[in-house]
Amino acid sequence: MPEWSISVESCEYQEATYTFTANMVLHTVNEEDTLREKVMKKKYFCKNNKRKKQQPFPDNDTFKFSDYDCIGFDLDNTICRYKVGEILRLEYNLIADYMVNRYGYEPELLLPLDDDMDFLQKGLIMDIKRGNFLKCSDNGRILRATHGTRPMTRDEIHDTYGKDRIWEPVLEFMRTLSDHPVSGEVPVLRSFKDYFDMPAAVACARAIDAQDSSPEGPLEEYDIWPDVHVAMCNMYRREHFRNDLGGFFPEMKTSPEKYIYEASEKLKKWLKSINEHTFTFLISGSSIDYASHCARYVLGPDWRDYFDTMICTAKKPGFFSMERPFRFLVGADDAEEVPAHKLRIDGTYSGGNWNDLLNLVKRETCVENPHCLYVGDHLAQDVMAPSLRGIDTVAIVEELAAEGMIGDAMDHDSGCDLMSSFWGSFFTTETDNSILGVERVNTLYASLPLRHARLAVPSLEAVARNPIKHQYEAFSQDTSGFFPGDPVILHF
Repeated sequence: MPEWSISVESCEYQEATYTFTANMVLHTVNEEDTLREKVMKKKYFCKNNKRKKQQPFPDNDTFKFSDYDCIGFDLDNTICRYKVGEILRLEYNLIADYMVNRYGYEPELLLPLDDDMDFLQKGLIMDIKRGNFLKCSDNGRILRATHGTRPMTRDEIHDTYGKDRIWEPVLEFMRTLSDHPVSGEVPVLRSFKDYFDMPAAVACARAIDAQDSSPEGPLEEYDIWPDVHVAMCNMYRREHFRNDLGGFFPEMKTSPEKYIYEASEKLKKWLKSINEHTFTFLISGSSIDYASHCARYVLGPDWRDYFDTMICTAKKPGFFSMERPFRFLVGADDAEEVPAHKLRIDGTYSGGNWNDLLNLVKRETCVENPHCLYVGDHLAQDVMAPSLRGIDTVAIVEELAAEGMIGDAMDHDSGCDLMSSFWGSFFTTETDNSILGVERVNTLYASLPLRHARLAVPSLEAVARNPIKHQYEAFSQDTSGFFPGDPVILHF
């Protein structure tokens, strides 16, 4: 067994000489090893790894997790996989209850979400003033639309948005996927991007229906979205977790098994293999108390050992583009700022920004241009935003399992809740059967992984089937990065 003598520098220890064997480096760290010892061994491995890593170019048609010097993971809907149907129902009930009891909206809003479950789809855009909901193509064209929950006819769409079916604010929105105008003007649209805000679309649509059927009739301009937004914020306020308020957090604390899946042993083993091979980060928009609660339920009491760095309240997508400081935590509260040069690879922080984290990786790996990967489900915050900063991404797209994949029997427990007979497939509305494969993807949100991700998978459980050195086909001009298979609808 070969041995190497190396010099290890640390701000907390005097420089000293240590002797490591390959056995110490490559084997799993013993349970009694401290996190700092594990990090130092990994740091040594990165410095002395003689295998030249493959450069992950965006136009390259293959992908390996083992090619990266650091890998970041989102928590919600990525590491923590929710039982989507139950989450959607809980969120809708809380929003509707708040609107009826706080603002006096019609009691029709309290009807079960299941009555309008077919209205739900990720990626819908609300024309706030007109009360319309739009499903758009990858070039911004309106494919289908409703007023409230009522489907709009082709003539109504043409009369409202023109015969080209283009609404200028959508084209502006597509540049950044931000609902807030850069100029600070009042927003004219709101997109529903993930499972935490999709039920709000039903609440808005039902409130519009109620207004239209009232004696006053339809309005020239609707002002419903601000009330729905307040109802959503009431669920997710950071302090509500510790104070058992808002309805959402108390339910998640008392009945996590109703809403969250525990990770399989195969996934746990895969995550540990990733962590032994490279630096790993958990970067979550959730507060530290809720994030810890979910991670503990999913991975177990040793969840912190799966990741080198933990970052909560990251405020994505700004985390990747802005320069917010990292902060220490005192309990669940933010404390003083952390100077960038004092960041530690084994630290737990709040806020922060990608540039400081990247510089930390550079210091730890001694690699000038480390290869970085981020894995997440939010197609704007976790896929598009990091991609625009040169970070490779893997997109979690649960609709793959819901709609079915070619050559793979993986299904989705809430598949019926994620499939809409009105809006159609999440991936395409193309009816030309001569167009097959990824070229058939034509919806705004389904096209984002093709442009900004290396892979799109239904869950981490799908890739945990394979070792981290497994080679996948990636999105390119000639190959599809949907794994384990293309959506069925792209081939029929």
